Amino acid sequence: MAPSNVKTSIRVTALFFGGLKEVAGRAEECVELAVGSRIEDLFAQFVSRCPELARYRASLVASRNQEFAAWSTTLDSGDEIAFLPPVSGG
Repeated sequence: MAPSNVKTSIRVTALFFGGLKEVAGRAEECVELAVGSRIEDLFAQFVSRCPELARYRASLVASRNQEFAAWSTTLDSGDEIAFLPPVSGG
């Protein structure tokens, strides 16, 4: 049995902006993930529930705690991850 002070999961908040809100069916969701999960793992979890999100992946930018972040960035409990579609217009 693992010691009680060893965390096996983290909790993060995911935010969806622009048209992603409609596709995901929500603007925000708290998610529990395994320790060591990355931004791309979080997005994959949403794709498994809403496969249509996968077609947006190539054009999305992710941010962690309001700073742009690589998809390979490891998450910490309490992080706020935003998925941002490309900005259009002028």
